[in-house]
Amino acid sequence: MQQRKSRKKIVLTVVTVLAAVIAVILVIKRDVVRMVYHNLVKTEVPLDVSGGWDGGETYKHIQYADVSDSDYLDLYVPDSEKPVPLLILVHGGGFLFGDSDTRQCQLMYQYFRDHGYACASINYRLAGEASYPAAVDDVKAAVRFLKANAEKYGYDPNRIAIWGESAGGYLAVAAGVTEDDEYNGVKFIGEEELEEPVSAKVSAIVDFYGCCRLGQMEKQFRELKIPKVVTSIAASWGWQAMRESGYDSFEEIWLDRPFDELSEEEVDQMSPAWYAEKNLDADSDLAVMIWHGDADITVPYLQSEELAELLTEKLGEDKVSYRLFHNYCHADDLFYSDEALGEVQRFIEKSLS
Repeated sequence: MQQRKSRKKIVLTVVTVLAAVIAVILVIKRDVVRMVYHNLVKTEVPLDVSGGWDGGETYKHIQYADVSDSDYLDLYVPDSEKPVPLLILVHGGGFLFGDSDTRQCQLMYQYFRDHGYACASINYRLAGEASYPAAVDDVKAAVRFLKANAEKYGYDPNRIAIWGESAGGYLAVAAGVTEDDEYNGVKFIGEEELEEPVSAKVSAIVDFYGCCRLGQMEKQFRELKIPKVVTSIAASWGWQAMRESGYDSFEEIWLDRPFDELSEEEVDQMSPAWYAEKNLDADSDLAVMIWHGDADITVPYLQSEELAELLTEKLGEDKVSYRLFHNYCHADDLFYSDEALGEVQRFIEKSLS
């Protein structure tokens, strides 16, 4: 009897100690637990998958360049008596996956085409087909193509905004802050026949949880005290691609070079933030909106925070809008609710006026 009581006491002590250890871990790592929890219980925004739309014209798979079959875009133009503004959409997917009809692009064009915007969702060459800087060259060629063909399709070439999410955020920002003689390695179809060059300049950029400084994400996750095991699980959808390539990150796969073979200057010059710092000033005719979630375990929100600080310094507070959303994850549907996209619409309308 005494032995049974002693054994029970030991078990109770062990359980108590384990409970205390778990409680301490939860307290110390409660922010990580919060992030993981919200990544597991995401809210979904209803998505119309019928594919039908009777509010205007739909043009699928318009080839904007002849470098690759991947260089196409889908265009939606609402019925209107006068040219409408154009929102260009750039999908994400770690530079490895995705196309012009990803869930996020669908959520964007379904909202904006119903609110009077032409929407062009761009496809581009992924890392499996072509490495850096192919995707940036493609996006800028698509922007020039869309400007040159505005009259043909019925939108206003002087009222254009570009949006991108995740890797598409990188590409949208890179396209929007670079000069016309930068990343111009792809000609759009018909470009060489024009008498005057077409600029890829846009009036507004909307960046959802994109990256701005290559090679810094692991370091920033450590700054945020997010364990590597958590970020590795978040990137599990790309494990096979990393194993096959031999690289440690999506960024390296896209660059087709490991970061330890690149100088700090080379990495900097592959990052949109470097071009923003070099090219922009208070006289620049550009407005930027940046959104990120603090439960993002794919791209650290410090990427967007750093970009917002830089752009505010270069452009001024009145031209930059930055929001960090509590408990929002990477590619969270909450970014695409009618209420959220209504705020994006108001920003774009103000920027294009």
